[in-house]
Amino acid sequence: MKPQLQPLDHPDQLDLLAEEACSQGHRMLGRLQQEWREGTNRFDREGECVLIAVGEDRIVGVCGLNRDPYCVQKDVGRVRRLYVASEVRRRGVGRLLVEAIQQRCPDVFQQLRLRTNSSAASAFYQALGFRPVEDEPECTHVWTVSE
Repeated sequence: MKPQLQPLDHPDQLDLLAEEACSQGHRMLGRLQQEWREGTNRFDREGECVLIAVGEDRIVGVCGLNRDPYCVQKDVGRVRRLYVASEVRRRGVGRLLVEAIQQRCPDVFQQLRLRTNSSAASAFYQALGFRPVEDEPECTHVWTVSE
């Protein structure tokens, strides 16, 4: 199954995925939904988006791209809220989502940043060309468009 990517239209689309994430101790999708509903982050500024991966008539993954709120440069984006349904993990869904985010960058962002505290996620991002960063409280990995 190769899922199809499409933009997120409404936060309610993520209800089932957010419920699964929460049951596994991950609150990022609940935060995405809450921030969208409150209007504090709708991923709607230039270059921003939320992509969902749809497979077998349901959402199996999500990943967002924002302007990095922790960085003063305007050409720096931030990978946000990546989550893949547990039953399809390690089947390329996360890679598909992040690579789609990376491909959207050249016209708007010269660099992507993110933060993770998971060693598995760190290895995943490094396999996608992100390099580890030290001594930055809001950033653990960076990917540069020209690299």
